[in-house]
Amino acid sequence: MEYVGILYPFETMKKTRKDFEQSNVKDFDIDTVPLVYIQRDKKNLYVGKSTDVYGRFSAHLKDISKTFTDIMIIKSKLFNESSIKHIETLLIDNLLADGKFNLLNKIKGQNIHSYHGIENVNDMFVKIWEELIQEGIASQPLKEIHNTFIYKYSPFKELSANQIQVCHDILEAMLTTSESRHLITGDPGTGKTVVLTNILYALVYDQTTGKDREGIEREDIALVIPQNHSLGLYKELVRKVGLHGITVLSPSHFIKKAKNRDTKFKYVFVDEAHRLKQYFGKQARDLKHLKTSDGYTTELDLISDYSYHLTVVYDQYQTIRPADIDTTCFKEKTKNYRKHSLRKQFRLKSGDQYLAWLRKYLQMASDVPVYEKGILRDYDFKVMDTISELYDEIQKLNRDYELCRVIAGYSWEWATQKEGNLYDISDPITGNTFKWNSKTIGWINQANSVEEIGCIHTTQGADLNYVGVIFGKEIDCNYTGEENGSYDLKKAKIIVYPEKYKDRNGLPIKGTDENNEELKSYIQQIYYVLLSRGINGCYVYATNPNMQRYLQELIKISQ
Repeated sequence: MEYVGILYPFETMKKTRKDFEQSNVKDFDIDTVPLVYIQRDKKNLYVGKSTDVYGRFSAHLKDISKTFTDIMIIKSKLFNESSIKHIETLLIDNLLADGKFNLLNKIKGQNIHSYHGIENVNDMFVKIWEELIQEGIASQPLKEIHNTFIYKYSPFKELSANQIQVCHDILEAMLTTSESRHLITGDPGTGKTVVLTNILYALVYDQTTGKDREGIEREDIALVIPQNHSLGLYKELVRKVGLHGITVLSPSHFIKKAKNRDTKFKYVFVDEAHRLKQYFGKQARDLKHLKTSDGYTTELDLISDYSYHLTVVYDQYQTIRPADIDTTCFKEKTKNYRKHSLRKQFRLKSGDQYLAWLRKYLQMASDVPVYEKGILRDYDFKVMDTISELYDEIQKLNRDYELCRVIAGYSWEWATQKEGNLYDISDPITGNTFKWNSKTIGWINQANSVEEIGCIHTTQGADLNYVGVIFGKEIDCNYTGEENGSYDLKKAKIIVYPEKYKDRNGLPIKGTDENNEELKSYIQQIYYVLLSRGINGCYVYATNPNMQRYLQELIKISQ
C-alpha cells in the first residue's frame, strides 16, 4: 500500500517466503534500495533493515530459528542508512512492548542521536504503526504502548552517550575480572533502571552475534527488586525480552535462595537499593533474616556476601522509613565501589533543575544552587484549591493522557483496608470523601486506581503522565515573618507532626528521634518522591493552610 497523501510518503509491500526462495527471480523495486522488513509466522516476528534485501534473505533462509511465512517490506524515497536504522529501532522497541507476537530480535537497535530528516521519520513512523495495526502485526496504539513498564525500561531503548559509557564500563569489568562492585547513582528520570536492564541484556546476549554469550549461565544471574509493588513488572519484563532463567526476587527471598546454593551468584543486580533493609525493631518479624550470631547485619551486606559481581542502583533522597538502610551506613559500605553517575534528565519535561528546586523548597538541602525564575515555565505545575478540584482535574487528564493518578502523604488511617464501605480521606473544604488504594502490588495499573488515592508504597519507582499530590496534616510550614503583605520564603520552615503521621512502620522508635529530625527527613523525602512522579505535570494541594500558602508563593517566583 502506498501512502502518497501524507507529508512523508512511504510504501508497504507484502511478500512471502517463496518470493525469496526463488533465487533467480528478483523484484527490482526492492532490490539494492534501503528498506525495513518485518518477517512473520503464526507466533513470531523478526525486524530487519537492508540495502541488499535478497542477499540478506539468503542468510535468513538458512537460519532454522526463522520459520517466517510472510514478510512486510517498508520503503520510502526518504530512506537512507540513518533512517532505516531509526525505523528498525523504533519497530523493535514498540513491537516488543506491544506483545502480540514474540519478537525474535536479540541484537538491540542502533543508537540514533540525530541526523538530517529525523523529525520526518518520527512523523512517518506514526503512520507506519497505524498500518501495522490494520495488518494485524501490532495491536495497541502507540499512546498505550508508551505508558507500559516494558516500553519504558526495556533494554532496546536508545541510550545517551553517558549511559552507554556506564553500561560499557560495568560490562567490561564483569567480563574481564573475577569480582567487581558498582554503584549507579542519579536523580529520578536519569535512566538508572534502563541502564541496569541494558547491562543485564548485553551480559546474556552478545550484541555482535545476537547469540547467547559463551560462558554465561543464566542461573548464575540475579536481579533483586526491593519494591514488592513492582516485582511482578520486572519479572514480566525479563520474560518478554527473552531473559527467562534469570532469578528475579525480593532481597529476603534472594538471600534465602543464595544460602541454599553451593556457590555464590556470579552476577547480581539491585534496583532501588535505597529500599534495602537494615534491622529495625518495629519490623522485627519481617527482618529475621538480618539477625546474626553477634547482632544484626543489612541486606546490602548479605547480598554482597553472595555475589561475585554486584551492581546496585541508588538514590540517597529516596530513603523513606527507619528500616531502609541508613544513608550514612550505605555510603560507608559502598565507599570502595566503583561509582557511575547519571546526570541528564530524560523523564520530566520540567528539565534538570526541577528536582533541585524540589530539594531546596522541601528544605532537604540548604545549599542547592537553583535559579527559580521560569523553572516551571515548561512544566504544568499547579496549586489547586481543594482535594476535590485536584481529584477532578487528574480524572480529566487521565481521559486525555492515561496513566494519571492522585497520591498523598500518609496522613490518614487506612480504614477501608478492613471495611470497604468506609472512606479514608475527607476534603476539609468540600466534605467529599475518597478511598486509599485498595491494593498495594500493581496498584498503578489497576483498572480503578484512577478513582482511588495512592500512597508512597504504591508509587515509588513509577512513572506517571500527570500526578496529583495531596500534602497531608503531618507536614506544615511554620511562618511568622510576613510584613506589609510580603512573604519571605527564606523565613518559612518546614515542620512535621508525628501524631498525624499514620505509617506505623515509618515512625522512629519513641525517644530516639530528637526534635523529630529523623522523621522529618523521611517525610520530606516521601514528598520529594511523590512530586517527581509526573512526566508532564504535577498538581498539588495542602490540607494545612500555611503549607498551602507556601506552595502558592513558590509558584509566584518560579513561573
